[in-house]
Amino acid sequence: MTFPWSAYQGIYVHIPFCVHKCAYCDFASYQIYNGTIMGDYTQRLVEEIQQWQPDLPLRPDATIYFGGGTPSVLPVELLARIVQALKDRGFWNHPAEATLEANPGTVDLAKLRAIRQLGFDRLSLGIQSFQPAELAAMGRIHSAEEALEAIALARQAGFQRISGDLIYGYPGQTVASVRDSLHQLIETGVDHVSVYGLTVEEGTLVHAQLAKGQATLPSEEETGAMYDLLMDELPKAGYGRYEISNFAKPGQESRHNQIYWHYDPYMAFGAAACRFNGTRRETEPRSLVAYLKEEAPDVEELSPQIRREELVFMSLRTARGLSLTEFRQRTGEDFFHIYKEGWEHCQKRGWIRQNGDRIALTPLGMQYGNLAFEEFL
Repeated sequence: MTFPWSAYQGIYVHIPFCVHKCAYCDFASYQIYNGTIMGDYTQRLVEEIQQWQPDLPLRPDATIYFGGGTPSVLPVELLARIVQALKDRGFWNHPAEATLEANPGTVDLAKLRAIRQLGFDRLSLGIQSFQPAELAAMGRIHSAEEALEAIALARQAGFQRISGDLIYGYPGQTVASVRDSLHQLIETGVDHVSVYGLTVEEGTLVHAQLAKGQATLPSEEETGAMYDLLMDELPKAGYGRYEISNFAKPGQESRHNQIYWHYDPYMAFGAAACRFNGTRRETEPRSLVAYLKEEAPDVEELSPQIRREELVFMSLRTARGLSLTEFRQRTGEDFFHIYKEGWEHCQKRGWIRQNGDRIALTPLGMQYGNLAFEEFL
């Protein structure tokens, strides 16, 4: 019997370019809109794909995910070169899902049609808000109208699966503005919605603005009300919560992201890309210069304890939770023997429950997810 954790289940490709760096962004992305460096990066990425030797088998229908940065800023001919390199190596076969992230301000009908023809069948649009003042504060390059148009054009281009992202808890946001953005997104009929509470990271513009008193976060009560609104309204509109921050119409869950939450192996290519074979993580250099110079990736051999802990908290991010049988198969250990104390603490707080072979966080547990996860570390 072949277990999903004994073969590569998906492939991630990182495109680190953006037209403009958003105020909250801590990802490996660079405000470069230059054809020369994009060409150099594509060449290096193609070489990495050609040269990399997998140490596990690859699932024939392995998912594909191009993230960033903003993959949609890359010219179609360069995207096509990367896709062809994956096909030539036998990595892109008959993907169960092929997703490309896009900024609404970087696509038109012709580009979306070309992306669809390359084989991408799912589009993940970074929308974040439909409020003009909020979009300006975040440093987004698109307007609310362009976001709505991008969704309509994506349907016209043949995309049957479209996801939209929203942020809540951002300076200047109110419960009313989050409600309005959510309703506008729901009305478009997108298949999948990701909602992220703002995490203020050091080194970002919003961190500096807050430190200087140039911006103020919503109060805990306001942010809590935003969270409650999202948790209430999305299920009413037909979007089931299948992970802490992700909601989908039936059958529209992100297949690729579930690989991460199931703690299965995945390939990854590009600057800052992190690949995982089940026991080891390799992370390519974050710096564009270092990546282009072919500097070696950072290698982290994961101890059995770290693998156990990561399996638990990644699985508990999902509504399905963790299979106790699978935990035993993958670790050789009994969950309750190792985590008796953490389990009891979470149970007392109403954060976790057991249903047959599975344990999962309750809605309250998901609300306090990071605190719940700490009990298993």
